[in-house]
Amino acid sequence: MQNKSLLIKNGSLVSSSGISKSDIFISNGIIIEIGLVLDMEADHVIDAEDKYLFPGIIDPQVHFRDPGLTHKEDLHTGSMAAAV
Repeated sequence: MQNKSLLIKNGSLVSSSGISKSDIFISNGIIIEIGLVLDMEADHVIDAEDKYLFPGIIDPQVHFRDPGLTHKEDLHTGSMAAAV
């Protein structure tokens, strides 16, 4: 498998410390470094000027079909699908 990398530049990083201007370098789907003005070679670069960055966020708002329509989906199958 080829290692793919992504550099997201000039974004507004949202974290528990607040909002700060940051770059994020991702390699093979893993956040490797977060910092100011990262200068790394990457397969793809995104300019995130005027965009908010939420690294590692997972949307906790879901609607499972349990109770009621468990023949279509239940908590187990819905959770497994989300994990994939």
